[in-house]
Amino acid sequence: MKRIFILVFLLISAVQTNSWAQNRHYNTMTLGMGGGGVAVIDGYHANFLNPANLMINKDRVPSHQVGIFGGFGLHAGGSLLNVGVYNDYLTKGLTIEGQTREDMLDAWFGSSSSNTRDIGFTNDIVPFGFSKRTSKAAFSLATRVRTIQDFTLNKGAAEVYFYGLDSDKFSDPVPFNINSRTLSFAEISIGYAMALPIPLEGLIEKLPFINEIDLYAGIAPKFLIGLQSFEMDFQSTLEVNSPLEVGNTINHDFAYTIYSYGDISTQLNNFVQAKENNPDAVLDDYLDYSGSDIGSLGSGFGYDLGVTLDLDVSLPILSVLSEEQHLRISAALSDMGSISYDSNPRTFSASSTFSFDADAGGDEVGDFYDNLSDSLSNDIYGDFNSNSASARTYDLLSTFNFGAALVVGKLTASIDISKGFNDLGSNTKNSVMTAGAEYRLFDFIPIRFGTRLGAGTAAAYSFGTGIDIKNLELSISGMAVNDASVGGTSATVAMSGLVLRF
Repeated sequence: MKRIFILVFLLISAVQTNSWAQNRHYNTMTLGMGGGGVAVIDGYHANFLNPANLMINKDRVPSHQVGIFGGFGLHAGGSLLNVGVYNDYLTKGLTIEGQTREDMLDAWFGSSSSNTRDIGFTNDIVPFGFSKRTSKAAFSLATRVRTIQDFTLNKGAAEVYFYGLDSDKFSDPVPFNINSRTLSFAEISIGYAMALPIPLEGLIEKLPFINEIDLYAGIAPKFLIGLQSFEMDFQSTLEVNSPLEVGNTINHDFAYTIYSYGDISTQLNNFVQAKENNPDAVLDDYLDYSGSDIGSLGSGFGYDLGVTLDLDVSLPILSVLSEEQHLRISAALSDMGSISYDSNPRTFSASSTFSFDADAGGDEVGDFYDNLSDSLSNDIYGDFNSNSASARTYDLLSTFNFGAALVVGKLTASIDISKGFNDLGSNTKNSVMTAGAEYRLFDFIPIRFGTRLGAGTAAAYSFGTGIDIKNLELSISGMAVNDASVGGTSATVAMSGLVLRF
């Protein structure tokens, strides 16, 4: 019986389980090398990190690149994903009660019921990409579909799940809060890069160990198309005063607001209007979202901007490895801009107190709880108001990126530092450092590894491999945090898709 009530209370949170996540654009090479790559990413992927790099790798990569399903990346992470707690308490056959339960929740959330933990997901799909490089300039066209989701809950919500409706635990009101947000949009990015004149170039090239110097600059403006957006803010307190056999034992004081757009707003609003004339109206009869409005919900503009200094060097200490030696130094502004969702924006809100009396009266117990479930869905939690709202604008998860890479024959090593302009999800104003290397075994099997430090978690380590020949690439990479006790865990994977070069 207690699980029925727990399910009812958690129902409102099951609408969405979404999170902001790591915004950095990866391809399989950069992810395998730790997730940086501002000085090594090339081809059409450079549009989304450093468009100046459309000009690099003239000696190693053909001038044209075409990506057919040209890349896929998935990231999940956050403090709610604490693998250490999961392994210590939920995989060893322990009975989760008493002191064990308290220790688990304290390790997971800390001591206060108000403490929150979050989980984030993001996926990037590059359906198509094309780039063309000439001796003096480069052009590119790339599309990307990005979905960013974020979900946060507090310790009180977790206590409800693991304690049930325990009157000893919830004799005083406990906060029970949940927040979620989904943001999905498509990007059409057009990149341009060119070589810039370098003052005193001849004099610089006479310096020791420098054979040639090139300076590239690039910009990639992009048009953003809003696919979908949804937000929910649910704030409440839960109090259980006495055993369920006594009347009026549960009090749930709650308030929530939902932000939606397009057809979802229309359908929810139709339900509110119908309910004014028919109190027995059922929400499920009005929700039938087909996705026909995807792509018409909003729009925006953004850009990526970068510069790369490419030095052809000859360092004697490295000559035993290869005579081909390039040092690149790059800086870039990534994901600058914003997107607004303005198609039928509405808010749906409710504020009430649910008090439960366990007396079934003359009803059969089964009928009583069936009726209760319907009542909660339509008359309590589903009794919301509808209001028109203004368009909502979201900044992109902008970052400044600085990095360097040394290419010595089949070996490439890189190091990067990035800093976000906002604190959204795992995008952080704190500095994040990455480092990695690639060695091309037999010149066509890349072996990639790297590490990332920062981003609110313990160190993350990456690995990648595949096939990367002159005219074709098929590769995969992954990265994961090694210690989930510090800021939770995160995991990222990337696949190259089919990349053709000619």
